[in-house]
Amino acid sequence: MKGGNINLMDLDFEYKIWKNRLKLFINEIDILKNRNEEVKDEEFISELNTVELMVLDEHTDQLNKLFNRIKVQENELQFYNKDFPITPAHQYYLDHEVLRGKMQDISNIHFYRVADLIKALGI
Repeated sequence: MKGGNINLMDLDFEYKIWKNRLKLFINEIDILKNRNEEVKDEEFISELNTVELMVLDEHTDQLNKLFNRIKVQENELQFYNKDFPITPAHQYYLDHEVLRGKMQDISNIHFYRVADLIKALGI
């Protein structure tokens, strides 16, 4: 937001940040799953149980769904001039705020889950 104006370019910037963050989250889950495979034969480290793995899979699905929703919103904005100012009451901004809330929620969930699993799979 520059000078009180909200430009579509501002929304696009956040979409790019969010998509990269979601990719990072998905990569972290892949690393955790790989680590889980490595510790199967370790004596002092327990592998993840089936429920924990199912939770990770469900979380990955949620991350992918949000990623795809952001891509759809981003694609819709491509048909408009990036410098086009909108107001906080504009539908694109309202949709953006919903996505911002979802991004915040899923980030909190991710950090909470991953921190516990990193401790569990660490040495």
